[in-house]
Amino acid sequence: MAKTKSFGTTVTVGGTAIGGLTDISLGGADVPALDITTHDSTAKEFVSGLIDWGTLELSGKFDAANGGQDALRTGLGASAAFVVTLPNAATISFSALIGGVSEDIPLEDAVGFTCSCKITGAKTYSA
Repeated sequence: MAKTKSFGTTVTVGGTAIGGLTDISLGGADVPALDITTHDSTAKEFVSGLIDWGTLELSGKFDAANGGQDALRTGLGASAAFVVTLPNAATISFSALIGGVSEDIPLEDAVGFTCSCKITGAKTYSA
């Protein structure tokens, strides 16, 4: 995948663009180490577990009329298809469980929203 800037990145949920995004994070990927040590072992032994691709964290400016933000609110608890498209047209596709939707209403700033989605299955990268 070619190097690219982040400004202009888009995210869709179920094919609908999520508007008003200011921050997008695909983080927390991990592979657990499974302990397979036995009484016959001479030292601790481990094998790799399954990859946990982590969580998609979204935040932005709240827009009650935006179809993508509405899909997050109404899809709470459901699995949905997500596509992150970078400005150079490279994509990262995956399914995730929609959860943790909230609105932030500060005294002297724009109303914001956040959403946390747990990635389920593998991520697919394309250039």
